[in-house]
Amino acid sequence: MRILACGAHPDDVEIGCGATLAQAAAHGHEVGILDLTRGEMGSNGSPEQRADEAAAAAEILGVDGRYQAGLPDGFLNSADPAQCLALAAILRDRRPELLILPAPENRHPDHDQAHRLCRDAAFKAGLSALDLPGEPWRPRLMLAVMERRVLAPQFIVPTEEGAAAKEKALSCYGSQFFRGDGRSETLINDPRFLEWIRARDAYYGGLARAGSGEPFLALGPVVLEDLTPLAARLSP
Repeated sequence: MRILACGAHPDDVEIGCGATLAQAAAHGHEVGILDLTRGEMGSNGSPEQRADEAAAAAEILGVDGRYQAGLPDGFLNSADPAQCLALAAILRDRRPELLILPAPENRHPDHDQAHRLCRDAAFKAGLSALDLPGEPWRPRLMLAVMERRVLAPQFIVPTEEGAAAKEKALSCYGSQFFRGDGRSETLINDPRFLEWIRARDAYYGGLARAGSGEPFLALGPVVLEDLTPLAARLSP
């Protein structure tokens, strides 16, 4: 299966579903990460530094490729046709069967816009009359990851297998998650931030009777050929 996980900024994907992606890559799926912006408006870290951190994190997760849309950080706009068409062209090129995107409600406005942009671009990428390079393509399924705001997930991926890779990938982002050396103090470089992420993953892992887990929302029906996969995860 071809999987593409999208985030507004480098490090967003790792926070939301890094362990799931590491497991999918280890199981032989074709996994890519698409950063919509370079994070150039961030309080800490240059775009070049963040690109290096993102590349290192992707290598640890074992994904097949990391891509950059080059959209303007701080100004993602789902109503901008140019941004939508640029993203639709990338989706036609990468042709993901599963598209993972930010949740619809977030603290950061760019994340809200990234959700809407991805959904709109995924639809437009399938329009045969649209003048874009490549053949029309739409993902078969779209999933949204949970971020700061708690949402009721529709399912949880147990991530004990990929948890260590996620932890190592997050540690690559020294410019974002660690204070000192003249960095501005932000929410995500609060010394407790990574603990909050671990606690969230532990909580959802507990719901799945696993050491860690990542929650998802399905943006459309999830079709099962039969109930065997579902029943395998249930217990009295």
